[in-house]
Amino acid sequence: MDLASIIGFVIIVASIMLTILASFTGLGDALPKGGGGLLDTASFICVIGGMAGATFVTFSMANMGSFAKIFGQVMKPQMESNQSIEMMQKLIEIGTEARRGGILSVEPLVAQLDDPFLQKAMQLAVDGRDADEIRSTLTGELTFMSNRHDTGASMFDTMNKYCPAFGMIGTLLGLIAMLGNMGGAGMDISALTGGMATALITTLYGSVFANCLFAPVCDNLKSKSKAEATYREIAIEGVAMIASTTPPPQMRSRFQSFLAPQDQDALDAS
Repeated sequence: MDLASIIGFVIIVASIMLTILASFTGLGDALPKGGGGLLDTASFICVIGGMAGATFVTFSMANMGSFAKIFGQVMKPQMESNQSIEMMQKLIEIGTEARRGGILSVEPLVAQLDDPFLQKAMQLAVDGRDADEIRSTLTGELTFMSNRHDTGASMFDTMNKYCPAFGMIGTLLGLIAMLGNMGGAGMDISALTGGMATALITTLYGSVFANCLFAPVCDNLKSKSKAEATYREIAIEGVAMIASTTPPPQMRSRFQSFLAPQDQDALDAS
């Protein structure tokens, strides 16, 4: 049984039912409002509740359980080109030592590495793995990492997609309720215009949350994932070259192909 989907559908139905009750009964007046009409509890629940339910239906409980951890990645700094250059310089240093004293002589340098992935990669080389085996092992790990990151970004992409959709659902329900009251005895024009404003609030909420929160977070995660993948690709290539006893000048030349022209000078200066 897919518990996440069941929870998701329950949340969706509950959110829409609450919006219907708020639009067609007196419940809407009982719910908190304010901000000159910009704060509306029923509209907020329709958008956020509906979006949350749709996200539960789309992803597993394990994925949803890691939501806070994934969101926390937004606050972490993105890898910059200078970090890649520093790693290249370190690998060239290790490669030079490996050619001079043998692969086992680099163990003290490997122990000083502060990047767990790079340290693991170098340990494979120290253990005598050949370049092809190192590439195969680490590329598989890199693929798994990229897939995991894609899932995290997809969660926010899903939220970005469904927020405007549930915003429109709330607006349509509000408009139906408003139009249903038109033409009746004692029709209050000011009440109708107020109802129109309330109906449009859900569309506003959907657009604001989608474009000011979920879409930027999604793009942020994708950008960081791409930068980290590139960093690790460079690490894999560098360690494979060390395992193949590639001369340092050739390592430097290969590393330059990963860098923008303005960054190549920084590597040359090392």
